[in-house]
Amino acid sequence: MKMPLFLVVIFCFISSFSSFAMNATSMPADGQGTSSGVQGTVGNTLQKKRESVVDGGFGGDSVADGKKVKKVILGTHNSATSGKMVWWQRPLAWLFNITSRCQSKTIEEQLLGGVRLFNLQVCLYNDEWHISHGLCIYEEKLFDILDQMKQYKGIVLQLYLDNNFFVGQNEEAFIELVDDVKRKYCSDDFIMHMAWIEGTDKYPHKTKRKLSIEEHYWTKTWADANAGSWLEKLPLPKSHAKKYNSIYKENCKTDYLMLDFYE
Repeated sequence: MKMPLFLVVIFCFISSFSSFAMNATSMPADGQGTSSGVQGTVGNTLQKKRESVVDGGFGGDSVADGKKVKKVILGTHNSATSGKMVWWQRPLAWLFNITSRCQSKTIEEQLLGGVRLFNLQVCLYNDEWHISHGLCIYEEKLFDILDQMKQYKGIVLQLYLDNNFFVGQNEEAFIELVDDVKRKYCSDDFIMHMAWIEGTDKYPHKTKRKLSIEEHYWTKTWADANAGSWLEKLPLPKSHAKKYNSIYKENCKTDYLMLDFYE
């Protein structure tokens, strides 16, 4: 049975608000999630096949008002949401993407651009781990993305079990997945920062390494506290990023900065 379009629109916004609100449960009220502590910069020197690529981040070498600008390594929130959705969702991709797409660049483009901190939300779909966000299930599979990342040094990964509207959460399978990822991928150059079951206080993994991270993107918590107009109260990641990313960069005090629609 086909769902009327107006119901799809309602579901889209309800799901988005729910997803962003649940993400915000791990953040302070100002919408900024920070994992404090001091650690030497995680190496982001590329492996031999990527030696020609300039390391990413911003700051570090420039001086403003007589003060050296801190080197910051870029991170992306919902890092793999630039791709195609599964076939049966594509007719409504134009609608879902308004609230669910948080990046315009592929994982490979982000890696080449210097991004080293990645936030991947996943769900178990047709017995495989796919990228997921709220209503959306994406064609891209988790292990394909991790294989791409493993070609680079200095990777920091956040892995979340999305509470997907259509397939829900399989917590037991996710815990097994986390162990599998740790065994196959994690090393001194590939750190799993945390694994989280969205909407809960369950963390199958948290690194013991102290990473200094700021996370800035639209959440319902942020909107309730800071929205200056009715438009800012809506889950519109691209609009929020366009207005605030430059401010977040300018004021970042940590080693890593996670954003939507990074440039």
